[in-house]
Amino acid sequence: MRQLTLMFIALLVSFPAFAGLEESENALTNLLFDEGMENVSYSLRSDGFVDILFGIDVPEKEYIRIVELIRENSNIPGVLAGRGTANFCSKTLR
Repeated sequence: MRQLTLMFIALLVSFPAFAGLEESENALTNLLFDEGMENVSYSLRSDGFVDILFGIDVPEKEYIRIVELIRENSNIPGVLAGRGTANFCSKTLR
């Protein structure tokens, strides 16, 4: 049992980036839900860094505000954001 525990610890130390992935995903999904932001598409890198694309109907002020909230979140190590040329939900935001 001890050998298995040591192997597990060695694995965690070898891949520290995976330790924050779940925290980043939870922080991002909670933030988007709390802000009612459905018109996005995102992916998370193995280190918890967020790649997010906002739909074209998201107003610029809202886009900037949400990106700043993501950047301020201590559970998200970084974000790359952009605005797309289409929407990601059927709800019209205008």
